[in-house]
Amino acid sequence: MLSERSLQILEKLIDNNRTPITSKTLALYLGVSERSVKTYIKEVSDFCKEQGMTLERKPGIGFVADFSENQIEQVSAMKRDKKMVMSKKQRMGYIMYILLSGWDTYTLSLFSEELNVSKKMIGDDINTISKELEKYNIHINRVAGHGVFISGEEFSIRKAMKSYCRYAIGNNKVDNVHDYRVNYEEEYLWINNFGRDNYEKAIEVIGAIEKEFDVAYTDYSFRMLAEYLSIQLFRIRMGNVIEKDIVKEEGKLSNPEIVGKVCQMYEQLGKVQINEYEKQYIDILFAAAAVQLKKNRTQLVNNSRFDSKNQEICAEILKYLSEILNADLEGNELLRTSLEAFIPPSFIRTQYGFEVSNPFLGDIREMYSGIFATCFTLGKFYEEYTGEIPTDHEISFIALFLGGALHRNVKNVKAVLIGTSGIAAANIVARKIENKIDDVKIVAILSSQKIENIEDYDSDIILSLLPNFEYEDKVVHISPIVSRDDEQKIKDACFEALSNPRFGSEKFDEIVDKDHILIVREKVEREAILKEVCKRLCEGGYVKKEFYDDVITREKIESTAIGNEVAIPHGMPENVIKPKVFVVKLEYPVNWGGKMVSTIFLLALNFNNIETTKSFFMAFTRLVGSETRIGKIRKCQTPEEIGDIFKRELHYKQ
Repeated sequence: MLSERSLQILEKLIDNNRTPITSKTLALYLGVSERSVKTYIKEVSDFCKEQGMTLERKPGIGFVADFSENQIEQVSAMKRDKKMVMSKKQRMGYIMYILLSGWDTYTLSLFSEELNVSKKMIGDDINTISKELEKYNIHINRVAGHGVFISGEEFSIRKAMKSYCRYAIGNNKVDNVHDYRVNYEEEYLWINNFGRDNYEKAIEVIGAIEKEFDVAYTDYSFRMLAEYLSIQLFRIRMGNVIEKDIVKEEGKLSNPEIVGKVCQMYEQLGKVQINEYEKQYIDILFAAAAVQLKKNRTQLVNNSRFDSKNQEICAEILKYLSEILNADLEGNELLRTSLEAFIPPSFIRTQYGFEVSNPFLGDIREMYSGIFATCFTLGKFYEEYTGEIPTDHEISFIALFLGGALHRNVKNVKAVLIGTSGIAAANIVARKIENKIDDVKIVAILSSQKIENIEDYDSDIILSLLPNFEYEDKVVHISPIVSRDDEQKIKDACFEALSNPRFGSEKFDEIVDKDHILIVREKVEREAILKEVCKRLCEGGYVKKEFYDDVITREKIESTAIGNEVAIPHGMPENVIKPKVFVVKLEYPVNWGGKMVSTIFLLALNFNNIETTKSFFMAFTRLVGSETRIGKIRKCQTPEEIGDIFKRELHYKQ
């Protein structure tokens, strides 16, 4: 249903009907930040769209509602009758909660009456929900006279509850959060969906484990434990227990001390009986949680094959990333230790389907978009060792480690300095730069008359005292005094040079060519365009016919949208015959797993082949790392124009 704040925004829009109102005004009215307003306005926008109510956002002006008298009266009537006011997403979240909680007496008519929409709309919602639940092997059953209910394994139902029960059903208030690692919204959600006593017991259990083993769980692990333990208690106390082995035979875990302590504390609650399979659930869940104090991790995880091979796996990952990014990462001690602490629990989470959320995912997509895209290739390590595909949240943590390491360890960036008046003055500027920024090495100083010799020098960046000089996209314009702003610009350029390394594009144009660029001008579904492109690749001898099924399966497990309206769908390497990337530009952006996408790079690559993977990603990171470059692609009207963008932006000859 519409949150209280969203309903307040709707009322304010009605008060200002047909008159612009800004985010700042709404923020002052609600007593929240403008950033929060953006979250709430999305709920209001979804609701208005579904109800056929006009709400426009006009840049530089604000939000303008154009509601009819009848529509305003309908909103007032719903409020008077105290009926639920829900957007489509919220309505589906409510239906999901009811079904996953185990109710089997709900009919379409009852849902229709409760949610104040037609039975047809409820039927459409349930059809959509059915497709969402397929990846958990959960099925929705409709039996005449018996209502709508689900069937599936208990472990899968709990994982689905974590993913889909995202709207609070109850209205129990939260006075003070129980732990600094949980925010108000999360605690409110879990208390109202899974019960206050279940949630408080979960928090108590985690605290007891931390105290007994002298550790502290990371923020994201603490939240994961709190939610999954709350769900476990909620399900058990409703009579739903796991009744089969869930531990993978090849990766048995054994944490009897933790399991014993948790079970002992569970007994203090009523209606809680823990069988051997529920003990496995606890065992795996705590093994999937990362601790802040790495030295004590061995006390918490025993007999994990990921721990025993951890150093070897991390060394493989660092070597692979070093080759792909053309950077020396293997000797980076901080990056190595961060990775070694992260990988074992991350592999366990991926293997068993426990999800964590990275609150900085959006920032990482924006700040480290090229690195984030490159880190998608690390899925091959997850699939090799766990047999499963990692979520974008897991990948984003590695991208964060990697981006931070590159930013902290800018080494020996080669620069050419372009002077305005003689070499002597330029030499003084060069010394200033090298004194202030240790990692920059000036390899040449050229006067304005010698600019034509610039290609004789191998450089990562070009520092120019000439205000109008441009060369490829390497130029950083600075002043002779080398101010603090100049220093920051140079440091940013150094990071850009390392995180989006240059690549000799003689290989890129073999992988991406104008014959495999498509512009789609009509509205299409994601599956339709993927099917067409995979068909063309198959007919061209680049992939096997099974490749399309790989791509669709991958998307159902985890969306390959990486931000900036870009997606990089891909299939299994064994179904790739020869490398090719098919580029698709959509005139009408499509919903790609919850994110809008207008540019698609379908990757028919074998990520085990370093040469071809490096050939693509070292250029690709420069494209997706720049909103300007992606923006140019979006404006193109022909495949030839997109090909020309590649030539100009990546500086290769075709």
